[in-house]
Amino acid sequence: MNKTMKLVALGAAFLFGTTLVSDHTVHADTPRTDMVDVSNHNGQMTTPEFVDMRNNHGVKSIVTKISEGTTYHDWTAAGNIRAAQEAGLYINGYHYLHATTVAGAIAEADYAVAMAQADGLPVGAVLVADVEEPAQMAMGANMQAVVTAFENEVQIKGGFRTTAYTMGSHLEVTPYGEKSWIASYPYTPTSTQNYYSTEHAWQWGSNGYFPMSLGRFDVNQLYDNFFTADQAVIKKNPGDGATVWSKGGVWYTDKSFKHKVNGIKKHMGSYWSFANGKLIKSNWTNSWGMYYWSDGDGKLVQSQGTWKEFKWDFGTDGTYYVKNATPKSLNNLVEQLNK
Repeated sequence: MNKTMKLVALGAAFLFGTTLVSDHTVHADTPRTDMVDVSNHNGQMTTPEFVDMRNNHGVKSIVTKISEGTTYHDWTAAGNIRAAQEAGLYINGYHYLHATTVAGAIAEADYAVAMAQADGLPVGAVLVADVEEPAQMAMGANMQAVVTAFENEVQIKGGFRTTAYTMGSHLEVTPYGEKSWIASYPYTPTSTQNYYSTEHAWQWGSNGYFPMSLGRFDVNQLYDNFFTADQAVIKKNPGDGATVWSKGGVWYTDKSFKHKVNGIKKHMGSYWSFANGKLIKSNWTNSWGMYYWSDGDGKLVQSQGTWKEFKWDFGTDGTYYVKNATPKSLNNLVEQLNK
C-alpha cells in the first residue's frame, strides 16, 4: 500500500457500463473493483473522480492514507475524505505502521487517531494498520502483539473499527483469528480467482487505471461489508447546497437521521426520487401532475426509451417528465400497464 514499498433499465437500457483497465491486459474478466486505496502518490482526488469510480467502475469504498509513524501526516487525506463523501462512497483510512514494539504501536495509534479525527474520518470508519516493513516481516507471528496493540488503541481512543493490511506471503503478522486485508498480485487477474476469500478484502493489483484520474491505483475486491458498514454516507450537491444522508440503506434530509427523504431531490447534477427514505428504482414517480421514470440506480432518466412495448420521450431539456402523453391519459396508461 505504501507506494515506495510496491514494485434498471428502461427498455433496451438507459445505463451503460465501462471496463476498468487493469494491471497487465485490458480485459473484462478481472476481479471486482469494490475498493480503491489512495494516498499523496495519487495527488489530491476530487469529487468528480470518485463519482466516475462509483458510477462507471463499481467502486463502493475508498481507503485514504492518513499518517505514518509518529510524524508524517498525508496532506491529501482531509480532501480525499470530503471528496469521497460527496461522491457517496464509504470512506476509510490507513496508517503506515513502523513500530516493532507494543509501546511504539500505541504511540503510533494515538498519532493516527489524532490525524484521522482532524481530517474528518467518521466514527465507525475503518482505520487500517498497514504492516509491510521488512523488520516487521522478520518478526513473523511475534508481530501479532504489536498489531493488536495498535488496533486496540485505535478502537478505544478513536471509535474507529480496524484491521491489518499486509502481503499474502506474511499473513502470520496479522492478529490470530482476525480477518484481514491481503495483497497478492497474480500476473493475469481474473474474476474466478477470489484469492484470500476468507479475509475482508483482496488487493489484486496496484496498477489500476481510471480514465478521469491521473496515475495508477491499488484495486481491491471485497468479500464482506466490513469496509462498507457502520458509518453514515454523506451525499452532497455543491451546486444547489442540498444535502441528503444515507445510513443503513435509508436516506435522510438531515444529519440527525430523523427526517426521511421524500420526493425528487437533486444530487451531483442528477435527480433522484425517494419515497419514505427509499430510492425509487425502475419505476414511475408521479409528482406535480407529471410522470418521471427512475432507472435501476434510482436516477431520473432523460432521452427516449421503450417500456412494455410503448415508446416514451423524457426529453433532453432538463425537465425529465415524460412528454408523449397528457398527465391524465398517461395516468390511465401507466395504471393499466402496471396491472
